[in-house]
Amino acid sequence: MSRVGRDEAEADREERTAALLQIITTRRVVRDFSAAPVSDGDLRTVLTAARWATRGSNTNIHRLLVIRDPALIQQVRAFSPGMLGLPAAMIVICTDPELAAEAAMQLDKDSTRWIDVGTAAMNMMLAAHALGLGSCPLTSFSKSAVSLVLKLPPDVVPEFILQLGHPTLQSRSVRQGPPTRVTVDDLVFWESYGTTARMRS
Repeated sequence: MSRVGRDEAEADREERTAALLQIITTRRVVRDFSAAPVSDGDLRTVLTAARWATRGSNTNIHRLLVIRDPALIQQVRAFSPGMLGLPAAMIVICTDPELAAEAAMQLDKDSTRWIDVGTAAMNMMLAAHALGLGSCPLTSFSKSAVSLVLKLPPDVVPEFILQLGHPTLQSRSVRQGPPTRVTVDDLVFWESYGTTARMRS
């Protein structure tokens, strides 16, 4: 590759990295949603992001249930202490035991199911933010009650709910007050636990 080609490739890499980090670092949890619906196209983009999330052993034991019926969303809210707003849509990540059995997974022993739920959820939240949508994770809900409300098959377990919608102007505002965010250096050790200075080889 020529010098010009290398420079162009490096510039492209830096541009793509900056765009990705911009999405990651500006994403916020949104709890106040407008009444505007989420389009089919936007929902499909968010769902596609979940489909490309990493999965342990490349298994597919989860299914995504999209809910847009306002009455159903209200009913789910009645059994969800952690649900403060009324999103235009919800995406429920469900574990299907039949699919787990086909993949020879023991759900009571294999913790990768939770990791897979998390990677799918994070992908969806980032995709939603890139589309200008707001999202909020929901884990504080009655699984048994939500299963009944959504008429899930008896063995299917609702693990996680992503609330999705258009943020209100209020939810877009920046919170006032001193910054409290941790930095990368606050979180990272190098080579051994407790070593904060990066070792140079």
